[in-house]
Parts: sequence; structure tokens; C-alpha cells
Amino acid sequence: MTWKAFGLAGMAAALLAAPALAHHSFAMFDQSKVLYLSGTVKEFELLNPHAWLHLVIADPKGEAATWSFEGGSVSQLVRLGWSKEKFKVGDEVEVGFRPMKDGSRGGQIMSVKLADGQKVCSNRGCGDGSGDVLAPL
Repeated sequence: MTWKAFGLAGMAAALLAAPALAHHSFAMFDQSKVLYLSGTVKEFELLNPHAWLHLVIADPKGEAATWSFEGGSVSQLVRLGWSKEKFKVGDEVEVGFRPMKDGSRGGQIMSVKLADGQKVCSNRGCGDGSGDVLAPL
């Protein structure tokens, strides 16, 4: 009876863990390229489970739109030098990102060149071969 209970508990734990593993999929981003855009910081959310950088970016016609870029976890980004103080509303920055496969405005942050010229990279590297890549925790 005890072994049966342990077996059922193990199966339940495995089933409950499946959604957590699915959460970390990068399937929505085009992993084959890194694009670069410049824009103005609208908001930087350094919150778990993932940081978000929202920029106002003008298209070639001069029409502005908000783009949203997903970063890594707070602990990973902080270890790489990220902080709320580095992203001030109104600052001009350049973001390197893996674009959304569906073409929507946003992507996965790979790097950000800040207004003072400093470059910070994501936990998956800068996307150009530079920058540290952190091992998973």
C-alpha cells in the first residue's frame, strides 16, 4: 500500500511540473536572428518571473508605437549588471532582440545599449557572441 501511495504521489508531482517546464519555451521568438532598434524607454519592469522593457519606437514614417521586450529573471539580470536605475523613462536606448515569429512588436532581449554607451546583455548572452552566458540555476 505504501509503495502504491508513493507511486501515485510521484506521478502527481510529474504532472504538476509539466506546466512549469512549458513556461520556459522560447518557441515564440525567431532564434535565427538578432535585430536592433533604437527607441525611448517608456517603462522597465524588473519583476519576476521575467523583466520587461517597453520602448516607444518610431517607424520609417515617423509614427510611434510601443514595443515590449521580454528579459530573463531578475536574479540573472542583476548578476549581469542590470538595475532599475539604468533605465530611466525618456532615455534613448538601442535594443538587440530576437523578434517574435508572428511579427508583433517585441521580442526576447539579447542586449541593450544604454544612453551612456554602456551595454548590458541578457542571461543568454548578447546575441552577437559577446557577453557572459549564465548557467541555469
